[in-house]
Amino acid sequence: MNSTTELLSWSVPTPKMISYEAFTVCVYRRLLDPLIRPLRARIVRLCRELGVGKILDIASATGAQCRILGRAGIEATGLDLSEPMIAGAQRGALRNVHYVQGSAYALPFADADFDACLLSLALHEHSEEERRIMLDEALRVLRPHGYLIIADYTKPSHTFLHVPWHMIRFIEGIAGGTHRAGFHDFMRQGGLDGLLARHSLKPIHRVRLSFRHDGHRSCSKRTMSANICPL
Repeated sequence: MNSTTELLSWSVPTPKMISYEAFTVCVYRRLLDPLIRPLRARIVRLCRELGVGKILDIASATGAQCRILGRAGIEATGLDLSEPMIAGAQRGALRNVHYVQGSAYALPFADADFDACLLSLALHEHSEEERRIMLDEALRVLRPHGYLIIADYTKPSHTFLHVPWHMIRFIEGIAGGTHRAGFHDFMRQGGLDGLLARHSLKPIHRVRLSFRHDGHRSCSKRTMSANICPL
């Protein structure tokens, strides 16, 4: 994938969009948000280390990540296609946090508008073509020398008795048919490591985070990769 602005404004058919109902909002808020708190905190620390002042959280879901970024003094904009997700997120909005309902396939922002773009657990639920479009759009709205931060799944080495990994599979499974199919396709193709390789994205900074279960560190990992995008 070429990271220059001139090559990111291709005209492509808009794929079928994924929309979430109130049930999914409840699932994410009750099950997923508590599980990924360490990931959210690490993203904030990374943004502060990189000197990010303005960030776009693509597919922001419940808005939890934006709120944590806002409390750290970072101006955050959360974008999600789901009206229930946006409505729920706005109930706890801060002055420097904004939410926009819109599509990750056609971001409603000008070119070079953000210091950083975040795709946190946002790519695995889509088809490969949709992932490509989302990456292109994220790179389009990045400022020169901005950062693309991607956090998504890698498969643990041993899964049979791995409770956190089975919890993730359960959550992804009940999210819906299209979501579930995207997750399984994403993992079959090597998870985040496979995605970075297929799209020629070379991380300048990588953090591997392990889930904690019953107070012990587990071997299930989510990989968070931050990629500088020289435009």
